[in-house]
Amino acid sequence: MTGPATETRSIVIERELPFPPDKVWRALTQPHLLGEWLMKNDFEPVAGRYFKMHAEWGTVDGRVLTIEPNKTLACTWEA
Repeated sequence: MTGPATETRSIVIERELPFPPDKVWRALTQPHLLGEWLMKNDFEPVAGRYFKMHAEWGTVDGRVLTIEPNKTLACTWEA
């Protein structure tokens, strides 16, 4: 018997938000604002940067893959 196959999975979520794009961008990229709605973190909006997010149940390790200010933010993370 062989071990489980590894594969990359992606989730893409698109939403229309009733806020100006710059306000949404700040909520996604400023650590103190990200911490208010998601988790405490040491996030920095820099491509290639590793970051951690912390919750009562544990830690999430992440990495910024792509960033284009006010346009694109792609990250990977693993709990």
